[in-house]
Amino acid sequence: MTARRLTVIATGPSGPSEELDPLRRAGHEVVIGRPLDTASRRAYTEAELIEQCRVADVVLASHLERITPAVMQHAEHLGLVIVPFIGVDKIDVPAATRLGVLVANSPTRENFIAVAEATIGLILMLLKRIKRGESRLRRGEWARREDRGDFLFGKTVGIVGLGRIGTHVARRLVNWDVRLIAADPYVPRDTAAALGVTLVDLPTLLAEADIVTVHATLTDETRGFIGEKELRRMKATALFLNTARGELVDEAAVARAVEERWIAGAAVDAFALEPLPPAHPYRDADPERLILTPHNIAHSEAGRRANLTLALEQILAVGRGEPPAHVINPEAIAAWRMKP
Repeated sequence: MTARRLTVIATGPSGPSEELDPLRRAGHEVVIGRPLDTASRRAYTEAELIEQCRVADVVLASHLERITPAVMQHAEHLGLVIVPFIGVDKIDVPAATRLGVLVANSPTRENFIAVAEATIGLILMLLKRIKRGESRLRRGEWARREDRGDFLFGKTVGIVGLGRIGTHVARRLVNWDVRLIAADPYVPRDTAAALGVTLVDLPTLLAEADIVTVHATLTDETRGFIGEKELRRMKATALFLNTARGELVDEAAVARAVEERWIAGAAVDAFALEPLPPAHPYRDADPERLILTPHNIAHSEAGRRANLTLALEQILAVGRGEPPAHVINPEAIAAWRMKP
């Protein structure tokens, strides 16, 4: 693909329009969709996206939009779908590859660190029973013996998925005097050992860990791979955290695990349907033992700006006729280069 002027459709910017000025200064046209910060912002329907993206060379997609085969097929000149964050699970990557469309994400260091820090914060909130103590205090009561929390040191922490985020979690916990184990069939034992982590299979991790934290990528293999059977393997005193993707777990089973005390508590920051529906099983679980955050526990302005900067750098590269630095489907590059 040669250098050319691009039409960039930003389906859901979360900051001021001026943040996209680097594209404008390079001569590209920028079309702004519905901003994410708008009250009651909803995802585009497929029909709306087809119409919105019809003239796009590049789609800069928000976390709400599903980029389906139909959306890409109707965008005759589309060469790139990119997100200013890590997850690309709402983009049909195989369809993009067939159509010669590149898919890219923005895996900044800030992204990994933010999720890792948030994970440790949630672990501590659960262990120290912070929500229970605050609830009692706000009711005009005072601490009781049964409200006491627990130590992190001496515990076994099980990390499901030892990729970039899981690795950052391990790095931050290695000096907390904990035992670190991980389940990840794609990570060599030597790599895990260098982090102070012992690799085990998932059933062993679930049975032995005092804290299970999920950092797996959503794929056909991992979709729904934590369900009732897996949760019942855990200790009754164990904690479960999911800051990855809601579709990785059976959400109704997680809610039951908390309510019926298969496990001691849980924290969830990602949901299969977002925003979380009013009638969701999570809403009925004990709020002192199930912490819910609206998929923003790791968000910060500094992280958002870093992610967007990386996304814009990659769009500018495409404008120069170069593939993006973080292309998810490099097998599509040859077909992409042949596009007019």
